[in-house]
Amino acid sequence: MLNTKPLYEKGLIRDRKMLTQSQFSQIQFSAVLNEFEVFYNVAKAINFVDDSTVQLSTDGVKIVVEESKTIQAALYVTRGCFSEYKIAQRKRKLQPNDETEDAEEPVASFGLNLKAFTDCLSLLIGSGYDSNLKIIYKGEGAPLMVIQKHHGDDDLVTECSVKTMEPLEIVDFDLEDEQSCSKVNVKGPEFFLLLSEIDKNCDEVEMFLSPNNPHFKLTTFGEVSTESCVEITDNSDMLISFQSSRTSNNRYNFAHFKLVMRTLALASQVSLHTNKNGLLKIQVKIANPDNFDIFVEYFIMPQCDDGGTPDEADE
Repeated sequence: MLNTKPLYEKGLIRDRKMLTQSQFSQIQFSAVLNEFEVFYNVAKAINFVDDSTVQLSTDGVKIVVEESKTIQAALYVTRGCFSEYKIAQRKRKLQPNDETEDAEEPVASFGLNLKAFTDCLSLLIGSGYDSNLKIIYKGEGAPLMVIQKHHGDDDLVTECSVKTMEPLEIVDFDLEDEQSCSKVNVKGPEFFLLLSEIDKNCDEVEMFLSPNNPHFKLTTFGEVSTESCVEITDNSDMLISFQSSRTSNNRYNFAHFKLVMRTLALASQVSLHTNKNGLLKIQVKIANPDNFDIFVEYFIMPQCDDGGTPDEADE
């Protein structure tokens, strides 16, 4: 564990809670990122609402944000992205007459002000030092600690503490493979360029997917702009793969696509799935210097004919 007591005595750390947290031996989660600028950029890109829910598991870290139950974004930082990853396990309580053995489950889920967290990371990245980032969580009610250790003779350590909250209630969107009507894999840079060329003044974008020509079509609509259309055939260089079992035609709020574009600028590959109710899942794959991928998964609800949105996804 990092010894920050000398830093406190020198006045470099003034908050005793930060000192106690970093020296606490019974922590439930700790992980180290050697390259954390990509993580910062993606976390900032999904910060379209301040509050998020963080889920810690043996597979990695998941950060979820949601707006008005119409768009949800989940950032997945897989375990392989971390050079060190330690997570405590807890035993599942057995129900009466349950003869199965105790099972282990993820350590924690908590609420976090994502803006405060990314502001913290921006200060550390702005230091200009060659360093790594250690993330520590002691347990329920404790703050999330972010510790930057600089590489060099001075052995300088910088600590930040972000308050945690109760986890937020988020919609459990589900779009399994067997529910998909269409699955489209496209090259990230090309798809980002395509959306960048769409009229930014439009209000809605209509997505047409079909096993027949034109296969994939995007049409924009707006009160102050004329209708425009882009068609993508199944032999386009942009497409990596294309599957469609039925024709679907759904409209979405273009403002939601603008939010997705924040991460598309970093994408190497994008996957689009739809189900029979028009729920759209966009999975963005982002390459990382350590050769382990970071993913962002979006769920976007379609516009209804009456101008509203469905209450929930297809079960």
